[in-house]
Amino acid sequence: MSKKATRSDEPSKASLAEMPEVDFSRMGKPSRGKYAEKARRSLEVVVLDKKIVAALGGPDRVAGILRALADALGDKKPRKSRAA
Repeated sequence: MSKKATRSDEPSKASLAEMPEVDFSRMGKPSRGKYAEKARRSLEVVVLDKKIVAALGGPDRVAGILRALADALGDKKPRKSRAA
């Protein structure tokens, strides 16, 4: 007959001895919202009436329309040409 393997949820003493200790006192205070300001600057929010969104075909369609409009308007800044 085969021997049944017993499963333990606890790590073995040998594996615990191999693990390095972590000194949390050297880590400093964790910051919350570290990238919140950067995200706030990079996002633009446009609020539309639900009826307008429904009339245009939904949020994906509205995004497509706005993208096509932006492409049609093009860049306002003239591009610099490289010297040959």
